[in-house]
Amino acid sequence: MTHLPALLLPLLVCAAPATRPDIDAACRGLAARWQARFEAESLHCVVWPPFVIAGDGGPARIAAYRDRTILAAANALWATFFDRRPSEPILILLFEGKDNYRRLAKEWFKDEDPPHFGYFRHDNIMVMNVGTGTGTLVHELVHALLRPDFPDAPSWFNEGLASLYEQCSLAGGKIRGLENWRLPALQDAIRKDKLRPLEALIGDPRFYRADLVGTNYAQARYLMFYLQEKGKLVEYYRAFRAAAGQDPTGLEALKKIIAPQTLEQFEKDWRAWVLTLRFG
Repeated sequence: MTHLPALLLPLLVCAAPATRPDIDAACRGLAARWQARFEAESLHCVVWPPFVIAGDGGPARIAAYRDRTILAAANALWATFFDRRPSEPILILLFEGKDNYRRLAKEWFKDEDPPHFGYFRHDNIMVMNVGTGTGTLVHELVHALLRPDFPDAPSWFNEGLASLYEQCSLAGGKIRGLENWRLPALQDAIRKDKLRPLEALIGDPRFYRADLVGTNYAQARYLMFYLQEKGKLVEYYRAFRAAAGQDPTGLEALKKIIAPQTLEQFEKDWRAWVLTLRFG
């Protein structure tokens, strides 16, 4: 392994595996540009291309987040879905509690009201309150790694796939979504016949509309979960990515991978399956 120059020690302790020289240099340059901020806040930093990971939890916790969550999830996602790796560094800022998280989100990025758990910015920066757990860390990591591989993925799919892995198992180089806290609201909407059809979700460009956003996340997540359990999620991802120019919403790709079943029958089975799930 190589190391950053000693001038960045001891507050900035960074090591990198042998990877592509271009992304190595870009990550080291990014770490150097952030050095003063990291030192001022006593943040420990590790460079592991394409990631620059910094946080206030100390070296042991940063190493644990890197190895057990970030690299474990990234390697599984690359092996399963993503062919194109990032060409630009991804900066991951990990805060152990809400105080530093909220203060520095405002001071560094002018984000006055950051989401409770964390978020991924369009400048390739993840800002995380890991004191709440690492589920959102994996969620936002999916966004960061999906971006170079499928830049035109619509919001419903982007959020559905990311949400799938906010509760997951990581073992043997594989990642698998599990039931999570979004389930009860989805089941309630199904039982009360208030859930709109999958076709409406997939075709609606306003995924984040205030009146439906919570249900949209749950519906998209559990569609991904169902495809995972049926062994069709990877096939769907690849088919959708390949045909996105002609099928920007992914609806036609979905119809093809579930054939000969119709979308109506598929949805009927999916809703029945959702009602059999349990969480907590």
